[in-house]
Amino acid sequence: MSEFVVLGLLIQVVAVGLLFAKLGRTWFRHLGAIFILMAVLYHGVSEILFALYPSGDTDRLLVDPKYVGQFVLLISVAILVFTIAYVWAIGKRPGPVPPIDTPDATLTKRTFDYRLMLLITAPLLILTFRGQGYGSNGGLPAGASVGVTLGLTQQFLLLGLVLSGFALVMRYGRRWILHVLVAQSIILGLVDQRATPVFVAVMLIYVLSRLGIRLRRRDLVFGLALLILVAWVLTAARAIEGRYSGTSAASVRLTFLTTGLSNLFSSSTGQGIAATLGTRLDGNSYGAMSLEALDNGSVPVGLTPLKDDLLLAVPSFLNPNKDRTNAEYRSEKLYVEENLPIRELQISAGNYLDILPTQLGGLTPILGPLGLIFAAFALGLAFAALDRWLRRPGPMRMLVSLGVLYCVLDYEGSWDTYTTSGRGILLLLALMGSILGIRQLAQRVNRSVWYHPSPPGLVDEVR
Repeated sequence: MSEFVVLGLLIQVVAVGLLFAKLGRTWFRHLGAIFILMAVLYHGVSEILFALYPSGDTDRLLVDPKYVGQFVLLISVAILVFTIAYVWAIGKRPGPVPPIDTPDATLTKRTFDYRLMLLITAPLLILTFRGQGYGSNGGLPAGASVGVTLGLTQQFLLLGLVLSGFALVMRYGRRWILHVLVAQSIILGLVDQRATPVFVAVMLIYVLSRLGIRLRRRDLVFGLALLILVAWVLTAARAIEGRYSGTSAASVRLTFLTTGLSNLFSSSTGQGIAATLGTRLDGNSYGAMSLEALDNGSVPVGLTPLKDDLLLAVPSFLNPNKDRTNAEYRSEKLYVEENLPIRELQISAGNYLDILPTQLGGLTPILGPLGLIFAAFALGLAFAALDRWLRRPGPMRMLVSLGVLYCVLDYEGSWDTYTTSGRGILLLLALMGSILGIRQLAQRVNRSVWYHPSPPGLVDEVR
């Protein structure tokens, strides 16, 4: 571990200290705080894991260690700048969560009825277990188009599971939190995704915390142990059988899990865990390669990939030619790899090794080192403004917060996550706004029909 890496880790410790000094125990209700911690996980904790398991990260063989140290220092400064801007703009530490029986909280509970949420989520689960839904695009290249069923499940399955869990807890009480977490972990374990059970658990706990519902310590410990077990089982199964096809049926998925359970303590599982710990959170290799390319005479690629991210949100029926453009215009990372370029990752023409760009790190080849610092400051202000707006409960605010939270948890990816997820959230907001508007109009009509004030003097005449 070089001196630059150590200095970068110390800067990240300062950033985390500033964050908790400002927010204290309320940090979990703030998306900006979660963003900072995710950045520290991928750019700080990952370096500690690499020091412990260096043989697991093959990406590091492709980059000069000098640039790794430089990038860790650069990204650590960006994290600190983001944190300073955020804690300055967030305002006073929020007080207690409003009571659960306030009008906004009551409307939120009524809007997300558990029967409706389960009815919407069930078909998405069925499609997934039949190999036609979530995760079945695993073999598609970057920027490839997807079908309708795949697009719907990718967009709404995780959100449906979170809202179904939230609605069940609201209906049956706090004691159902653990039951919901167990069910969600098992369901998502059948999708062969180690990150998604964590995403859904965090999103559920977050929305419950917005209404003042906190997990008991016993439930928290059990839920954490369950998530670790699911990741362990999937790692063990992959070490024996590799990944199965995303189009596999439910029977193949169940067999895959049983294989993992029976090989938890095998030597191959131990090697798989070591490799996972060494490389799974590595958010620094891509940025280091970008710095090396810039140092060798390349220039930042500019805002084109970010503009293309926005165009991805346009539905295909409005832009029929969207899926016919070059793949690099539909993948931020691929555009950078082609145009910076990053030769170390190239396997053949248009084909590159998979690597984690991360959201802050991915801005380095786009804006350059100085541009990254300014962008970090602007993002800190933006997240602070968003969190201040989200302090008031309400169904629409809850949808927005869940959409952004998913993108924050997917920190390892690119900014196109925000635009594609935002498209689905905007659609749901439009539907919800229409439904709530119709409901309010119906209530007003009912009141006008049933309430007819008597004309003045009519009561006296009757008497």
